Amino acid sequence: MRKSIKVLEQIQRIDLDVKAIEEEEKRYIKDIGSVTAEIGAEKEAVSAAGLDAEELKGQIKALDEKIRESSEKVAKDEKRLNEIKNERELNALTKGINAANKAKKQSEQEKNSLSSKLEEKKSALEAKGSKLNEKESELKRLTEELEEKKAGWKEEIEKKLASRDSVKKEIRPEVLKRYETVKAKRGGVGLVAVKSETCQGCFIHIPPQVYIQLKRGTEELISCPHCHRILYAEDQDHLEAV
Repeated sequence: MRKSIKVLEQIQRIDLDVKAIEEEEKRYIKDIGSVTAEIGAEKEAVSAAGLDAEELKGQIKALDEKIRESSEKVAKDEKRLNEIKNERELNALTKGINAANKAKKQSEQEKNSLSSKLEEKKSALEAKGSKLNEKESELKRLTEELEEKKAGWKEEIEKKLASRDSVKKEIRPEVLKRYETVKAKRGGVGLVAVKSETCQGCFIHIPPQVYIQLKRGTEELISCPHCHRILYAEDQDHLEAV
C-alpha cells in the first residue's frame, strides 16, 4: 500500500497543479466577463446621462426663448408709455409690463436651476466617462494577459500530463480508477492524510480501529468513512512520499 500511496500522492500533486492552472484561466475568464458586464452598464449610464444633459439643454433653450420674448414685450410696451392717453390704458399697459417682467424673472429662475442641474449632469457624465475608460483599459489588460499566458499554461499542462502518464504506470489500474472516482466527487482531492486521528479532507475523526490499521500498514487502500477519500497516516507514508 505504501508504494501505491506514494504514487497516488505524486499523481494528486500533478492533478492539483493542473487544476490550479485551469482555475487561474477560469479566474481570468470570469474577471473578463465581469469587467465586460461593467463596461456595458457604464455605457448605458453614460448614454442615459448624455440624454438627460441634452434634454436639459433643450429646456434651457426654450427658457432662453421665453426670456427673449418677455424682454421684447417689456421693451415694446415701455415705448408705448409715451403714447398713453388715459389712465385705463396706462393701467392695462403697466399690468402687461409687470406680467412680462414676472414671466421673465420666473423663466430666469428656472433657467438658473436647470443650468445648475446641467453642470451637475456634465460632471457626472465626465466621471462616468473616466470610469468607463478605466474599465476598458482593465479589460484590455486582462485580455492581453490571458492571451500571453495561454501558451505557457498549455505547455505546462502538457508536461504535467505527460509526467502523470509515466507515473501512473507504477500502480494497478483498479487503484488509479478508485482514486479518479473519489477525486471527481470530492473537488479534485482523492487522497488525504490523517493527522491526530482526523481526516484532513473532511476534518472529521475517523474510528480508532481505522487509524490503527493505517498506522500498522495494510495491502488494502483505506477510505475515510465520511468523505470516502483515500487515507494515509501522515507521520509514516507522507514522510516516505515526499
